[in-house]
This record gives sequence, structure tokens and C-alpha cells, in this order.
Amino acid sequence: MSPSRELLDAIAAREAAAHVEANRDRRRDLARTALACLGWSALGIACILWSGHTTNYTVGTIAFYGGLGIGNAGIIFSLLGAYRRGEKRGDW
Repeated sequence: MSPSRELLDAIAAREAAAHVEANRDRRRDLARTALACLGWSALGIACILWSGHTTNYTVGTIAFYGGLGIGNAGIIFSLLGAYRRGEKRGDW
């Protein structure tokens, strides 16, 4: 006995709605990750620029390398978090 046409249409509609919702979740998460990466890079750049304006060599060096660490580590951990969430959702 084959399933009726109405049942197949209902299943197709439910799967299409789930696909649209999954794509929306993936795009929202990637947009959030992109904004987080921009924020971390802006914070790192701000620290690096501040290191150029300070008059104390020690504080400038700390701010410079701190800015490098903040910017790079923030971007890396944001991307790793996005990958982990994508794996959990089944995106890739």
C-alpha cells in the first residue's frame, strides 16, 4: 500500500519548512560570528593604536602584544565556536 498524495505533500511541506528554518539559523549564526570577529579585530586594533600613542615604552609594548593576542585569539575562538555549533546543528 503506497502512501496517499496528501500525506506525501504534508511531509514535503514539513521538510521544506525545516530546511528554511535550518538555513535561517545557520545564516544568523554566521552573521553573529562575523560581527564577533569584527569586534575582536577592532578591539585588537584599538590596543595596537593605543600602544603607539602612549609615552611609556613598557606599557606600549604590553598594549601592542596584548592587542595582537586579543585580536587573533578572539577571531580564532569565535570561528572555532561557530564551527562547533555548526557541527552540532549538522551544517557540515
